[in-house]
Amino acid sequence: MKIIHKTTDITELVSTATWSGDKSQAARMLEFEIVSSPTDKNIPHINFKMGDMVLLRDSNNKEMFRGYVFGKEKSINNDTMSITCYDGLIYLLKSKGTYNFKNMTPGAITRRLCRDFGIPEGSIINGSPVSRIFDAESIYNIIMTAYTLESARTGKQYMPRMDKGKLNVIEKGKKVARYELDAKSSITDATYGESMENSINRVKMYDEDNKYLGQVTLSGVPGILQDVYKKAKGENVREMAKAMLRGIERTAEIEAIGDFDCITGNAVVVKEPHTGLSGLFYIDSDEHTFENGQHFMSLGLAFKNIMDRQEGGEADER
Repeated sequence: MKIIHKTTDITELVSTATWSGDKSQAARMLEFEIVSSPTDKNIPHINFKMGDMVLLRDSNNKEMFRGYVFGKEKSINNDTMSITCYDGLIYLLKSKGTYNFKNMTPGAITRRLCRDFGIPEGSIINGSPVSRIFDAESIYNIIMTAYTLESARTGKQYMPRMDKGKLNVIEKGKKVARYELDAKSSITDATYGESMENSINRVKMYDEDNKYLGQVTLSGVPGILQDVYKKAKGENVREMAKAMLRGIERTAEIEAIGDFDCITGNAVVVKEPHTGLSGLFYIDSDEHTFENGQHFMSLGLAFKNIMDRQEGGEADER
């Protein structure tokens, strides 16, 4: 692991670092503690300014994270400084805009927003045209609303990811980590849980005039947990309603020896017979810790591949 501040390798000054991501938070984060002393002349002085670029590289010098300083904290009682960095998605999360997109694909919408906010474009999935009006909404929500509509059509899951400073929109869960998690060699702890907190097993459908159109249901969830979908012009109401159905959520948490390939949005193979966690799982959150030359990770795993769904704006019915 190497940490670079602008063009300077500061790895030797870093005592501990945490690199993390979560599907619902979008922007990946790097936090680290760096040795800093105003009196000890043997310790180099690193001047961190807001917005400075910071890179995280693996042992082969491959860039794993490119972020920007968003916070720093120093106490007079110790000789360390805490630095917080986010990748370029933070600018889309923190910014809002008003747009009227007519017959534009999610890819075209994303590229337009990238240009408006100075974000370099990478590989972006195109999709089918949508028309949507957004009024003072988060740029991230605008992008994810377009891909939520696309997901309802295709059944695929999407997420944005920064790579070498460029915004990419990937198919979530399509890439499988090369690193297998095995109880005999890499897993140090594992837990398993089930929850109905987000379950929806019935969605009633209505048209623009509130006329009842029918319902879609999902088996396997006890009781009735209902939501409602109102059709917008040009939308397939049944597809949109079916996309809202949610079964019992089965999740797992894994503590293991770290690997850079195990990040949010990828899938991973797990072999842990004690909890029954054997098979392909989807990484919905990850936290990698680097300390004393060691790399450990904590992964939040999902049995079902679900994207961060957003339903902002309103359909353009004109």
